[in-house]
Amino acid sequence: IFFRISHSYPTMESNRHSAALSTSAVDDQNLIKGVERLTVDNTPETADAEFERVTPPMSGAAGTKPIRAKAPSGLPTNPVTWHGHLMQPDWDPPILVASSQEEARPGYISCIASEYFDTKATLARKVKVLAHLIRKSKQCCVYTGAGISTTTGVGDYASKAKGSKAPHLAGNGSAGGNRLSAAPAQSHHCLAALERKGHVKHWLQQNHDRLAQKAGFPQAKLNEIHGAWGDDKNPVLMMDDKLRPDMIRWMQQWESQADLCLAMGTSLCGMTADVVAEGVAHRFMQGEAGLLGLCIINLQQTPYDDRCALRIWGLLDDVLKLLAKELKVKVPNPECQRLGNQWVSKHPNCLYKTPVRKATDPI
Repeated sequence: IFFRISHSYPTMESNRHSAALSTSAVDDQNLIKGVERLTVDNTPETADAEFERVTPPMSGAAGTKPIRAKAPSGLPTNPVTWHGHLMQPDWDPPILVASSQEEARPGYISCIASEYFDTKATLARKVKVLAHLIRKSKQCCVYTGAGISTTTGVGDYASKAKGSKAPHLAGNGSAGGNRLSAAPAQSHHCLAALERKGHVKHWLQQNHDRLAQKAGFPQAKLNEIHGAWGDDKNPVLMMDDKLRPDMIRWMQQWESQADLCLAMGTSLCGMTADVVAEGVAHRFMQGEAGLLGLCIINLQQTPYDDRCALRIWGLLDDVLKLLAKELKVKVPNPECQRLGNQWVSKHPNCLYKTPVRKATDPI
């Protein structure tokens, strides 16, 4: 089925990760050393008492900010939900940039539709941590929702706040014309370039727009789990439709294989396709060796903010541009551009029939 009720995995109010780092300001080298320690010893514990012990509501060392900052409007008081379990004590709380009392996805496992940005300084620090995780990962899977395509003018379901920063509502999207001829956004180009450099091994895609292929991302590593435009072998699905069995099996393989999942532009509201993000988060929280965890990049809250390794608040194009710079990856990649143009030429109006996967196909 398209939608499911998520497994009831236990959530952690806090965790030993928050206790493992010095409260002094850290430079980039010490930041990565600290994160390295946490990703080696990532067994969480129910630590309300420990959290209180190591992070009293008082100032840290000279020149630092206390970890116990005031919660931004609409967010939980626990800083783990602002930053993830790899949080650092000098990271600022996210900033409310668009307020809403509406649910982002009514009828699902939903949060309110308010939107937040990280401060510039904290975003830069988080991107360094994310780059470290990606370099360390051997099986990085990206999981994307509508938020990755809003710059192109493609709409989403969750952006409802007055003054929303979502590009298609903020007047920054490139809407207009035939949706089948839409061009990839910076984020699509970035993910294609990361794959080309060996950083991304798989893309689990909820969208139907085929912008991944247009950016030069290989079809053999792309699971369009909800169907795609121009594809009568893998057509766009309605909410009560069944997913294609071979796509489900492929997705389930990545649920157990991924060591790092980047969930971007998705509400994580209980779709069947959430299983990879959910599985990686669960395995990380259980302390599985080698797990780097779930990283969420989004404007809005998600139900997984308390169990992700890293939480980044912002627009995907902005975040991924910084990430590419940190990883020294050229975007767009010239070879990816060539492959993307070739795909468009061979498949006008997105016409491509996704073949059924064979048991012998690479994962």
